[in-house]
Amino acid sequence: MDDYKEKVDDYKDQLMSKAASVDQKGKFFTFSKPLTDMIDNGTLFTKFTGLLYQVIGAIFLLIPLYVLYKGIDGNIFDAPFKYVLLAFVFFAAFSLSCWISFQIFFNRKDQFNDLDTSKGYIATAIASNFTSTMGEVIAVFWAIIGTLFSILAIIFDDAESFLGVLGMEGTGAAIADIVFFPVSAFCILIFSRFVSELINAMAEVARNTKR
Repeated sequence: MDDYKEKVDDYKDQLMSKAASVDQKGKFFTFSKPLTDMIDNGTLFTKFTGLLYQVIGAIFLLIPLYVLYKGIDGNIFDAPFKYVLLAFVFFAAFSLSCWISFQIFFNRKDQFNDLDTSKGYIATAIASNFTSTMGEVIAVFWAIIGTLFSILAIIFDDAESFLGVLGMEGTGAAIADIVFFPVSAFCILIFSRFVSELINAMAEVARNTKR
């Protein structure tokens, strides 16, 4: 029994000796180190999110082209003049909203370059930024399209039906909606910024608690 134990110990020592002699700084052990370092210091998240913002911005530029294609494919120009006019105005307002949304995302991507990754809570900062950015985009659509078609609803009975395409619902009274949509857009902007700042505040509290 003692001989068996001694042999096991010998094999164990030999195994540990060989393991210690292996170059643990070689590619077999360190191939993914640049990736793990980027995850640890937050660089991966900031760079990928900046790229994601550019992609989302590009999508906003392409959406109007898709809407135009669907309109032409649906023979929109064969409709009565009133509907063609409303569709044209809707497309112009929608394209403007998408263009501004593209600019919002494209400008916000640069904020991640100056993000202090040494403080930690990188994902929290990204979530906070995305929340406020999306709030700004939604507010743009509500303010531009909602207000414009509320004004047109005074002249054209079917103007409000175009708001339903984007899931936008007003009070049902055109004159009231002229006030409702700008105020709602401002409230969306404030609320999204509030949630964004709340997320940052929670991270700041956690950071100070660790100290």
